[in-house]
Amino acid sequence: MSIALFIIFLFMNFFILLIMKFVYTSNYSYTEGMLLGVHIPKEHSEDETVLNIVADARRKMNRIIWINLILGTALCFVVFWEIIIFVLAYTIWMIAFCFLITYANNSAHRKMYALKMKNDWIIPAQKRKRYIDTNVSALIGNSEISFNYHGIIILVELICLLPFAIGKSAVISTTMIIIGLCSVLMSLTSMIFHIYVNRHERTVYSSDTQLNQTVNRTMKIYKGLAMLILSATNAVAWVYIAIDTLIHCISSANKSRQISLSDILNFKGALVDVSLCSSALYVYIFIQTLAAIGLFTPLLMSQSRKRELLAADTQPLYVDDDEYWKTGYYYNPSDPHVLVQNRLQSGNYTFNYATRGAKIFTGLTCILITACIVWMIGVLVPFINVHIDTQLDSDRLIISAAIYSSEVYFDDIEDVQLLDELPDDNFVRVNGGATDEYLIGHFKSSTYGKCEMYVYADSYPVIMIKTRDEVIFMNAKDSDDTCSVFRSIFHTFTYNYLP
Repeated sequence: MSIALFIIFLFMNFFILLIMKFVYTSNYSYTEGMLLGVHIPKEHSEDETVLNIVADARRKMNRIIWINLILGTALCFVVFWEIIIFVLAYTIWMIAFCFLITYANNSAHRKMYALKMKNDWIIPAQKRKRYIDTNVSALIGNSEISFNYHGIIILVELICLLPFAIGKSAVISTTMIIIGLCSVLMSLTSMIFHIYVNRHERTVYSSDTQLNQTVNRTMKIYKGLAMLILSATNAVAWVYIAIDTLIHCISSANKSRQISLSDILNFKGALVDVSLCSSALYVYIFIQTLAAIGLFTPLLMSQSRKRELLAADTQPLYVDDDEYWKTGYYYNPSDPHVLVQNRLQSGNYTFNYATRGAKIFTGLTCILITACIVWMIGVLVPFINVHIDTQLDSDRLIISAAIYSSEVYFDDIEDVQLLDELPDDNFVRVNGGATDEYLIGHFKSSTYGKCEMYVYADSYPVIMIKTRDEVIFMNAKDSDDTCSVFRSIFHTFTYNYLP
């Protein structure tokens, strides 16, 4: 697990850096009459003060990227020491990195805007105009790549989710249902964005109508393709892990290679928890990585193609609306659109923060991110250096580890056994932690039903306590300690509570 996580996060770190470098550094060239997202007259684009601001911005951006490359790579090695500390540290670092890179970009933009206003580099003919090309507007919604393909993909995902949602087995993998719903949500989001692009990609770049049609058509194709690749690859990942889990489920129950539809719908046997199917999980993550590559590759290609087309334009039309971007964020009370193209991040979109919808969405997102971070800290930190504690009183046994605890009264106990090892069964984690070192929290089993786990994975033997409502498995790191706890429980139970 540690090696796989190391490779995945290391690759993801490099990939994010490449995307950030391309998205932000494209503003350092004079494109569409702008430098760093600010309209500058072409005759002043080579001025020393202008070039100094661009050079300073490029230097700071490269410095941030190199720092992230070094620290991000170093953080990946923490996974071999403690996975939980790695997850927390990497999450905090990525948030800090996004903040730093956004601040650096917006700071350079504000400097360039201040220089423009100081020198009064305003072209009245470009000031606050909006151009409309009726031939382009007539093609709203038209695209060579239809968004209807997403519907087929979503249908396939729902079909694969169906057995996990309606299965009759007592043990249903919550993890699989969550993964399936996330897959459907991802494809649905891709479809919505695909529809949005088809309807809103109608920017006027030039007095040449044919060029405007070509550029907008090209952007629709590339962006639509990116959304379709993301949706399809995401579906492939989900379908793979769903089929793999169903095969493991049925084969473990029937010990046969013949799998019927009735078997699948009735779930004869327990589902194998995804966290325990390491190979399937690795393949799933690999395919999702391909989905990210498939998303960004067409988007990056679209910007390259767009620059090629506009470079040959002899009749460009520029609209100087810099006053709405002066802070680095778009704020235009006269524009009713909530979502607009981001001139500071090539190929990206941003919100119009003068609209109520953008403020609400951003506020809710910030609250959600903050809540997730607090939840991660509250839940994951106790799992660092897990220790299983037992407290034996005259009438009850209290077992605790991390954020979980169980209180067992002796008059509820039906049986106590000392097992050589954990039973060979499909234990599905419902709520808890499952690593190579421990199993802690709430689980379900096809044999034992509802279970509580307080088990060191590499320690033996294991105590099994059956009560009226559940089964508890527990042990200590040292086998002698486990045996000592068992003798104490067994003595109290047999001498005081058995008839």
